[in-house]
Amino acid sequence: MSRILNLYSQLLKDKERFVEEVFEAEIYKQARPQLIVVDIGAYQGEFGFYCLPFSKKVYAIEPDPKPYAMLKKYIRTFELEDRIVPFPVAIAGKGGVRKLHASGGGGSSLLGPDAESDKQVKVRALTLNEFFKENNLDHINILKIDCEGSEKEILEALDIDLALGKVDLVIGEDHGYETLVREVLERNRLIVTYEGPVFIGKR
Repeated sequence: MSRILNLYSQLLKDKERFVEEVFEAEIYKQARPQLIVVDIGAYQGEFGFYCLPFSKKVYAIEPDPKPYAMLKKYIRTFELEDRIVPFPVAIAGKGGVRKLHASGGGGSSLLGPDAESDKQVKVRALTLNEFFKENNLDHINILKIDCEGSEKEILEALDIDLALGKVDLVIGEDHGYETLVREVLERNRLIVTYEGPVFIGKR
């Protein structure tokens, strides 16, 4: 990836005619994939930004107020409102209002009913299927899940199969729940493989 970034930087510096045609005027934009991406645990938007070259729309979900504010700032600064839609909600095992340990710097997680944190905030929670229904999402090409252990309750939601039936590919980190990840994804006819700590479930 660093080589590609260096290449783009050099192309921008050289500013040849084809750069203006291909990258700015986007004369070949019809060749670009138009994928729908849902990013659970978006943080400041890194995965969504990575998906920009091949995505039509990114639904970026981040309940922690500090990284969510940075996410919105990046979207506004780089005029990405038509490509990335941010949501300050948590995806959970059931809907309602939940307590979130909001670290502000990564590692934020939903708290159990009896747990407390000196950095807790209240957030709106939805199941994955409820989120899909609220946003009229009937087909999702890529679902990324990286939410510091909340994967367990997301995958144990009563309506999880309704959600996963709409997804082509799931990618993320299991945070110690490999058995559950395999069981739920394979039940939904997704073939599960691992690349290091990252799981991929693909039809």
